[in-house]
Parts: sequence; structure tokens; C-alpha cells
Amino acid sequence: MANSTTPTSAPTLLMSPAGRWQLRRFPQRTNDPLQAWDAADELLHIAIAEQAAAVASSYQPLVLNDQWGALLMPFAHCQVTTMNDSFVSQQGQLANLKLNQLDSALKQISPLAPLSANIDSVWLKLPKSQSLLEYQLAKLSGELNPGTPIVAAAKSKLFTPAVRELFSRYCEDVDISLIQRKCRVLKARIRHVPFVPEKYMSEWQLAEHGLTLQHHVGVFARNQLDIGARLLLEHLPAAGAQEVIDLGCGNGVLGLVYAKRSPSSAITWVDESHLAVASCASNIELNLGVKEQYQTRVDDCLSQFASASVDLVLCNPPFHQEHAITEHIARQMFRDAKRVLRKGGEMRLVANRHLPYYHPLKRLFKQVNQVASNAKFVVYSCLN
Repeated sequence: MANSTTPTSAPTLLMSPAGRWQLRRFPQRTNDPLQAWDAADELLHIAIAEQAAAVASSYQPLVLNDQWGALLMPFAHCQVTTMNDSFVSQQGQLANLKLNQLDSALKQISPLAPLSANIDSVWLKLPKSQSLLEYQLAKLSGELNPGTPIVAAAKSKLFTPAVRELFSRYCEDVDISLIQRKCRVLKARIRHVPFVPEKYMSEWQLAEHGLTLQHHVGVFARNQLDIGARLLLEHLPAAGAQEVIDLGCGNGVLGLVYAKRSPSSAITWVDESHLAVASCASNIELNLGVKEQYQTRVDDCLSQFASASVDLVLCNPPFHQEHAITEHIARQMFRDAKRVLRKGGEMRLVANRHLPYYHPLKRLFKQVNQVASNAKFVVYSCLN
């Protein structure tokens, strides 16, 4: 009999009217309790199966916000383009194509890349960020041919009045289904509205640190400093670390403040979000200037970094992945930080008090000390 504490693995076989595939989240975990697709994906599969043209090899669909390839799979043999902010999701799509032994002419692009005017239709999962959704709809409206069909799906609760208004602004013939399995499907046609990318950049001042911060849509803490980062900034390590990484950098504020404190340090800002890294690059140039010692990188945690190569890792880890609440990303960050830190190196991180990070950190690092805390957050110093 299985131990009651043994995690239950989520199903990995997706069967729908559009086909059947093995699908796993990425990076793959043993006994992963989170499934790689949801009911909204299955409803979109029904819509795909109803359109004979959608499965022609010459078809050119655009798929947005497809986390692990569930929406990509029926189009794998087409001239398909996926647009996703997440590097991890892009890697997951490739891994699932390989898992299903599918050869694909897949083109993966970031939200900032131009769109081909030859796109035949758009298939969209609603992102968590409403500002990102507005940017995506505005981009589609400005760059695709008017009348291009769009099909979107998500949990019913995400089709708020504000979201419906966005679709009405950028689309015509908007039709939203009744609730099916707690989800809805929206069908519409794109109308032309001129696209002004600059409209979707925000800027604010962090006066106490002498910074001007610019943000693309969907980037964490887009309009103000979050209180966890504020606590960590009050308790940064001393200046002097030679090689530094701001891991899960978001707008880059942790590395920016440390760079001003320690101008001789070489700093790399790392995030899995293309929009976060683009925001961070703008903020580095705006506040520090263009210098070879400052680099940005899109990565799955620190998978592309050499072991024992840095002295300090700064981290404000996430505890969610789109709509799913999960600790596994933070724990992967901790393991990667342990690997890339030199002997005697430090990871300085801030975390919500309720998250059970202390014992996993103690198992990884030689020494773990609580540096500071308040009602909601705690700052840890983890020495390698």
C-alpha cells in the first residue's frame, strides 16, 4: 500500500477529438502532481477538430500562451508559430514534441517579435496578466490582417467584464460560449487598430535608490517595489563580490542596487521571462550604462551556467507558474544556486514566511542564517 505522503502523479496522456499525445510539464519531475493541460485546452481541441482547414499542412496558425504544448500538438505538422513569454514553456513545447516523436516546422517567438501577415488564425489561452493580454490583443490587431479568426479559452472566472471589454475593443463578431467544465471559449475576428508599442511600457521612480525603472507588460512589480524585495534591499550583502547573479531578476532591481553599491562587480541578470529580461536590459542601460560587466540572459533557472562560477546569488523567488501555485521553481533555483556558487559563496534570498524553505535550504547549504524578517517575509543568507 502506498504511503499517504507519496505524491500522486498527474495524468500524462491527453486524448481529445483532435488526437492523443503524451504531455509532461517541464522540467520533468518524478510524481509531478501538476497536469500539463487543462479543460480549456481540451475545449480548444474540440474547436480545432471542427475545422478541417486547421489540420492542413499548409495552415499557418499562431498559438499564444501555450504552456507545455497541449495547444501546439494538433498543429505540429502545420507551419505553426507559438508566441510565449516563458523560456521554460518554450523548452517544454520542444520536449513534448520530442516525447511524441513529432517533426515540426515550429517557429517560437517572444512577445516582442513581429508577427507574420500570413497567419491564418489565432489560438489563445488567457494569460494570468491582464496587461499582457491587452498588449497581445493590441499587437494582433495592429499586425495581422483584419478578419483573422481568433479562438480563446480559459476558466470562466477569467472572462471578467474587463477582459470581455478588451476583446470587444480589438475584435468584432465576439461570441462567448456557455460554461463548459468551468471554462468558456471565445470566438471572434480581429479588427484593425493601430499598434503603438510604447503605450505598453510603464516607468516609475525608486527615489530611495536613485533608480528609474521601466517595465514591459506582465513583468512582476510593474508599478511599484514589492515589499519582499524592499526588505531584501535593506539587507543586501556587503560590496565586493566579483561574480554576481540576480536570479529571477524581474525588473532587475536587486542587481541594480547591488551594482551601485559594488561598481566593480560583474553582474548577470537571469529570468525565464523574455519580457522581464528585456525590461531589465532597458533598466541597466538607463541606470548603469552599457558596460561589458553587465549581462542579461533568458534561462531555465541557471541551467546554462557553469558550476562553481559565481560568488553571490541574489534571489526573490516566485511561488506560482501562471495560474498554478507551486514551490518547485524556487527549489530548483536553490539547487542551481548551490551548484553555480563557489565554495564560500552566498545566496541571499527573500521569501514569504509561510513557505517551508528553511529545511530544504539547510539540506543544500553548509550554513543558513536568518538575516531579517517582518510580518510577511524573511531574508536568508545561505553559505556554500
